[in-house]
Amino acid sequence: MNRRTFALGLAAAGVAGGARAAGLPVPPSGRIGFRVLRNGVPIGEHHLKFTQDGAALNVEINADLVVKVLGVPVFHYTLQALERWEGQSFVGLDSQVNHNGARYEVHAAPVAGGFAVRSTKAGDYVYTGQRPMMPLTYWNKAMLEAEILNVETGRHYPAIVNSPGWNYLPTAEGGQIVAQRFDVTGKLHLSVWYDQTSQWAGLAFSVDGHETFEKIT
Repeated sequence: MNRRTFALGLAAAGVAGGARAAGLPVPPSGRIGFRVLRNGVPIGEHHLKFTQDGAALNVEINADLVVKVLGVPVFHYTLQALERWEGQSFVGLDSQVNHNGARYEVHAAPVAGGFAVRSTKAGDYVYTGQRPMMPLTYWNKAMLEAEILNVETGRHYPAIVNSPGWNYLPTAEGGQIVAQRFDVTGKLHLSVWYDQTSQWAGLAFSVDGHETFEKIT
């Protein structure tokens, strides 16, 4: 994908304008992209596309990551998801993950007082807890105060969040972003960053290696 396609266009400006009016941290371009590194080596990209239709907002998420050893692919991960919002409320998700050949799906739909979740891994259940449910897709900072829905496993859990302060993050082009770090613990173990306008700016976690997300600007 050509990174220059992230330039602001008239159509994207219209899309984002409606979403910002609804109070959601949608970027002006209507897109977010990251270069993903594992132990400092690029392994792929992660992209989000935002489309507004009146009060409805759809977020398309696509990731394609390949780990190679001596040029030979040893691990492949893909994510395709569609996240749906009405105003400021999360109202549904459909996701498909290929985790190195193991395929998982998660589907979440609203019911009275919560969500019905169907998951390849977690099974089917209804969530009607006090905290709102939001998907683990990072772009909405409000996720840190919600019951988080894992878009691969379908399991949900609260996050324990601590912010150690602000950092300079590297971008994919070699620049820097000033962003606030949030360390998430509990069932999750990761660090996520948001800039001064609450835009998602970076991500880091370790699972048999150290993954970092560098924003494409």
